[in-house]
Amino acid sequence: MTILDKFKLHGRPYIEHLTGGSALHMNLEEHLSKDQYLKLLKVAAKEGCNYFTFNIPNTVCNECGYIDKRYLHKCPKCGSENIDYMTRIIGYLKRVSNFSQPRQEEASRRYYAKA
Repeated sequence: MTILDKFKLHGRPYIEHLTGGSALHMNLEEHLSKDQYLKLLKVAAKEGCNYFTFNIPNTVCNECGYIDKRYLHKCPKCGSENIDYMTRIIGYLKRVSNFSQPRQEEASRRYYAKA
């Protein structure tokens, strides 16, 4: 399924049947350019997808505390492989290692789309 398909699936024909709303959690592998975000905002408006969020994993180093806005396997500042990932949960970043065990297992199965 493409990024555009997800916006269509969470668009007007779907949400018109809901009373409590439904959020599209657009998991992306990396941050987009300003132009790419603007294009997706236009797609959301066209499709009637009125409640969505972009979720891009961040890497945090457990050794030096450095946070990077990319999904990395080692810290670019100190080189440590003792890292954790942070993801957006209801408007703020939370360490995946702080999730409950079932939630960590679910998080490991999430798909992050390439732009």
